[in-house]
Amino acid sequence: MARYQYTARDAGGQKIEGILDAASNLAVLTRLRGQNLFPVDVRPAGQKEEAFREARKNAPVSTRRRISLKELAIFTRQCSAMLSAGVPIVETLEDLSMQTSNRHFSQVLKKIRRDIQEGSNFSRSLSKYPRVFSPLYVALVTSGEESGNLAEVLAEIASNLEEQIVLRSKIRQAVSYPAVVVVFFIAVVSFVFLYLLPKFREIFSDFGAPLPKFTLVVLGISGFLIAALPFILIGLALFGIFLFFFGKTPAGRKNIDMAKLRAPLFGNMMLKLSLSRFSGSLSTLLTGGVPIVSALEIVSKTAGNRVIEQTVHKVREGVIKGSLVGSEMKKHRIFPLILVRMVTVGEETGKVEEMLSRTARFFRDEVDATLSILASIIEPVLIIGLGVIVGIVVIAIYLPIFNMAAAMK
Repeated sequence: MARYQYTARDAGGQKIEGILDAASNLAVLTRLRGQNLFPVDVRPAGQKEEAFREARKNAPVSTRRRISLKELAIFTRQCSAMLSAGVPIVETLEDLSMQTSNRHFSQVLKKIRRDIQEGSNFSRSLSKYPRVFSPLYVALVTSGEESGNLAEVLAEIASNLEEQIVLRSKIRQAVSYPAVVVVFFIAVVSFVFLYLLPKFREIFSDFGAPLPKFTLVVLGISGFLIAALPFILIGLALFGIFLFFFGKTPAGRKNIDMAKLRAPLFGNMMLKLSLSRFSGSLSTLLTGGVPIVSALEIVSKTAGNRVIEQTVHKVREGVIKGSLVGSEMKKHRIFPLILVRMVTVGEETGKVEEMLSRTARFFRDEVDATLSILASIIEPVLIIGLGVIVGIVVIAIYLPIFNMAAAMK
């Protein structure tokens, strides 16, 4: 048994602090929730910083290439299965390091195994490779070690990673066909205006006959594009360089992320995607026994958007000062009403994790529906646009031919 210092809120939002003797961090959370209290912060008595935050500050960041999400999900699922079967963690890491086909990942697992043999724990060893194991991953493993349910926590992490893989696959499938159509559209338009029309201009000039105004306008657009092409390419390159360096600054990153959320058609979908990650990650952390203050700090990084990240930090600051999560989220318009209501109901009933999980599934379903709608809209619009441009070019080319044929008669 160990002594834990806790901070919690009752149904009325009143702050309650105390010390409990319990077997683990998770046991304290369970006891507090059984008393209809909402845990805000739980840590070993006398410890100045939570283990979850401490685990993030250890070794330097790896600069080598990232491990794919699929490889990480497979490793996590296999690690959970082997630990559930009673295989020691050192032997598990040894076996999995030999099974993976990724040489870099194999080396990382061998180093983690070596650290554990030298006396480190699993979560602290994982935190040395933040480009492979995210703060969310490390925090959940830490909670699993403290509660003695590491295999179950790893299974939960694996399920979360597999859901991310499925969602990314759906996004790629929904975007791939419109992307191919866009590339084909640009290629055809470029060929017509930069190569085909100039050839017909030479042919028409050889005849010396006056051209219809419609044909002159189309040929004029072609000539303008040819003359301006170097400046257009240079301008696009400079704009890309500006966005790259502007995005490296805090203000620039925030403005770019805000523009993404306000973009027509795609902005609402990107917001729902970020909120789905936020809700799902927060639910997983709270289920794993991570206190709400630490969970909000960790989960702010998972949204993938600086605007949402800063907003979550403001929510966290309000919780530290004594407010409830739902009350703080209500102050920020970026959180939809359904999310605020679900969190508020969860705090009142002591089922925040369940409500957040439901909300995450709701947003994922909304993203799926939005992707289907966008794909059904974009494809015909691009095809019709391509047909209109080709039709205009055909008319512009054939009008002079018809006129000359009529004159010959």
